Amino acid sequence: MNIIVSVGDCNGIGLEVFANSFEHNRFEGVNFILVCNIELMEQYFKLIGIGYQFDKDNLLLFGKSIKLVNCITYPEIEFGIVSKTMGLLAAESLDKALNILFDAEKKNELQADAILTLPIQKESMYLAGWKYPGHTEMFASKCGVKTEMMILGNKSLKVALATVHIPLKNVALSLKPYKLEEKILSLYDSLVNDFGITNPKIAVLGLNPHAGENGNIGIEDVDIIEPLIIKLKSKLDVSGPKAADGFFGFGEYKNYDGVLAMYHDQGLIPLKLIAQGGGVNYTANLPIIRVSPDHGTAYDLAGKNKANPKSTIESIEMAEEIYKNRKKI
Repeated sequence: MNIIVSVGDCNGIGLEVFANSFEHNRFEGVNFILVCNIELMEQYFKLIGIGYQFDKDNLLLFGKSIKLVNCITYPEIEFGIVSKTMGLLAAESLDKALNILFDAEKKNELQADAILTLPIQKESMYLAGWKYPGHTEMFASKCGVKTEMMILGNKSLKVALATVHIPLKNVALSLKPYKLEEKILSLYDSLVNDFGITNPKIAVLGLNPHAGENGNIGIEDVDIIEPLIIKLKSKLDVSGPKAADGFFGFGEYKNYDGVLAMYHDQGLIPLKLIAQGGGVNYTANLPIIRVSPDHGTAYDLAGKNKANPKSTIESIEMAEEIYKNRKKI
């Protein structure tokens, strides 16, 4: 399979962890296309001490050959600094990668089966004129999908989000029964089709502390979440609403294939603790495969060549797993 890589913010660790992934895994059977300004990439590797070579239009990292697509934007590397021009490079890289990924008519010489998006710095992207809350919403828009689905996971656990990049004060107002049903069904479909799990078990977390305590701490769990779960039980192996603290704190999550959290931090904080430096950000419910490391630009580590590539390695492995499951290979 072919994975195209958008370079993200090169004032952070994304390009570093991508390069260092090949020291630990050769990813046999996977070809890569990296979209970046080539001169900047060379400067980046020299600054942090990563060895590289060129073979015609290919980059060699730890013996792995990677096809290069050049970007025009050539910002100055300033590790750990928000930069409009670095945002412009990240946006150009994304645009060029998407043109190749979405090339349904096969007009491009290069073809891609999946995309790995390296971390962006959103403030830099906004300075560059980017209009999306995040990658998840952008890919949903580009694919014409109304219900975006962010799944964070590793080999043993997948945590999906009912709401993504919205203020906490708006979460309860966003929990409409039909939207939650779409999310649960999308999670189920992804677990079956993308991860090859037959009859997956799904847990739905409550919104309020202690899942509302029968309506004593908020009514959303009793009025919205519980009736929906009762409705879906005839079709799916789904249960809840679960009190999030005990569910993760006492290991109940180990009994489930997928979890639907009501808001961003409710699901992602425990998942990141469980993943221990790994974990993958996967955008489900799309006709294409999009994965990303489950971390940001890590400006505090940028330029030191000390960042852990585990999450990037798991992202590539997950893309390959999803590709094989969809193709039934």
